Amino acid sequence: MISLADIEDESMQELPDGMTSIRPVSKLKENTPEFNEEKDKCLKYFEQWNETEQLEFVEHLITRMCHHQHGQINSYLKPMLQRDFITALPKKGLDHIAESILSYLDAKSLCAAELVCKEWYRVISDGMLWKKLIERMVRTDTLWRGLSERKGWCAYLFKGKHGETPKPNSFFRTLYPKIIGNIELIENNWRCGYHGLHRIQCQSENSKGVYCLQYDETRIVSGLRDNTIKIWDRNTLQCTQVLTGHTGSVLCLQYDDKVIITGSSDSTVRVWDVETGEMMNTLIHHCEAVLHLRFSNGMMVTCSKDRSIAVWDMTSPTDISLRRVLVGHRAAVNVVDFDDKYIVSASGDRTIKVNSY
Repeated sequence: MISLADIEDESMQELPDGMTSIRPVSKLKENTPEFNEEKDKCLKYFEQWNETEQLEFVEHLITRMCHHQHGQINSYLKPMLQRDFITALPKKGLDHIAESILSYLDAKSLCAAELVCKEWYRVISDGMLWKKLIERMVRTDTLWRGLSERKGWCAYLFKGKHGETPKPNSFFRTLYPKIIGNIELIENNWRCGYHGLHRIQCQSENSKGVYCLQYDETRIVSGLRDNTIKIWDRNTLQCTQVLTGHTGSVLCLQYDDKVIITGSSDSTVRVWDVETGEMMNTLIHHCEAVLHLRFSNGMMVTCSKDRSIAVWDMTSPTDISLRRVLVGHRAAVNVVDFDDKYIVSASGDRTIKVNSY
């Protein structure tokens, strides 16, 4: 009969980088002197061999062992092969790599990672990973972006305001669940119909049709069938400005903090001062209605019923020049968009074309 006292406790083995493995030692009796002497000789020979020879020798040993012995070897090797790389990387001066790895986590996984150990929590905190998670959502989700502008916490994201003290990671850690709560409330309101409805009557003497609009926190800019652009106060819903100059319906528009640019069925593109409403430029190129336009970072793209796409360089509101014309669609080009690599267009010819530039 074997008593518990005959079984030795498992011994702890210290590994590099502060890792510890448990080595199962299940000796039921003391080794004989002959065994110890032969074992020492084997180890002496083993240490004299190079790595390739050592591996070959171990492979031969393993192939001669029983299945349950393989299991014991596996339980011995498994903790030795485990590495806490998030803890190890900062010790090598590679904090940025640890932060980069954890930055790919979603919110639930980031919460779990904080609880792993103090070092993981420190990497997440020092790397401002909750802030980076919120920034990633704002860049990729329009609901997050709109909410950030509406609630004002967009001021704390990205580079922030010059001279302002940056918020700590704990601020963004607390902010994240509040944002989720706001989003759930918005989605629930839309689902259940808990939303306020306000109407703006755009009827004029000639027509009441509205073809396009864009809005922000202070204004709503609309393009009408009566050839005008009307600007409305977002809070009072009263018309504050009427821009005239087009001789056809205003079919598309876009504005930023400096200009409003509009396209019309009169085939022209016009540029207006966003504050004064003054017409600053008129671009004549298309021979039929301008159906859509987009501009950003000194470049503008317009598309038309004439089946063409025009690419413009915008040095200033008064200095806009045609760079190139893209053709290929066999019907009116209804919509266009672009980024730093591609211009994408959709047409009545039932195709979407992707142009690289």
